[in-house]
Amino acid sequence: MKDIAVIMSVYKNDRLEFLIQAVDSILTQTYEKFDFYIQCDGLIDSKCDEYLNSLTDERVIIRYRDKNKGLAFSLNEILEITLSQYQYFARMDADDISLPDRFEKQLLFLNDNKNVDCVGTWAIEIDEEGEEYFRKEMPVDHNACFKLFEKRDCLIHPTVMFRNTYFRKAGLYPLHTYFGEDTIMWMQGFANGCIFANINEYLFKFRLDNAFFDRRRGWKHAKSIIKLRSQVNRTLKYGWKADVFMYMYAAAKMLPTQLLNLVYKSFR
Repeated sequence: MKDIAVIMSVYKNDRLEFLIQAVDSILTQTYEKFDFYIQCDGLIDSKCDEYLNSLTDERVIIRYRDKNKGLAFSLNEILEITLSQYQYFARMDADDISLPDRFEKQLLFLNDNKNVDCVGTWAIEIDEEGEEYFRKEMPVDHNACFKLFEKRDCLIHPTVMFRNTYFRKAGLYPLHTYFGEDTIMWMQGFANGCIFANINEYLFKFRLDNAFFDRRRGWKHAKSIIKLRSQVNRTLKYGWKADVFMYMYAAAKMLPTQLLNLVYKSFR
């Protein structure tokens, strides 16, 4: 029986060259006992479709759906049919790169830390050409994760490996968010006694494409920040200081793209 289910969604805007790199980074992991579930979230680019259908690795399981329903829906679809079959679930995105020993080190960590339900890693952020942009460190232990979560996310979503106990405690991904399904997922975990950690090694390359900051600014995004963080702050009882930071965070989303880029790089 395989230990790990890798869960990834692909949609129409995903680019072939990035998808190839993402898939290859999973299939060349040093730890090989996994199944790789790829959900096509609606109709995808024809070249991406051809590439996926050309894969012959028996670990790859491709699922199709004609209608786009979003990342959270896609991940939940996979989880609903696999939760009883695997002990661990590893996230992956279709434009990122997992370094070769990511799974090996995460699995070793979870085996050595039986109380931990979800472990992420540090990440090297890269641009469209694969050049390094920023090295992102995250808090290592549970208490430090909870403290940072008062201000912002404490894990990098596509880096995480879940123990299946996480979903039994916290439930599946929320379907009511405009974005930030991972933020609410972490909230559900903290509220239901899940234990978090991050491995203090760079085991992942997280891609920032040229439209990254444009997609993360504007009035709609600012309103969503307030809605998301209000729910987090009330549920986890973070208090008024967290609310002040929430409004500052939302205000930053109204800045021009170049200034938002500077804020993003300077205040993390």
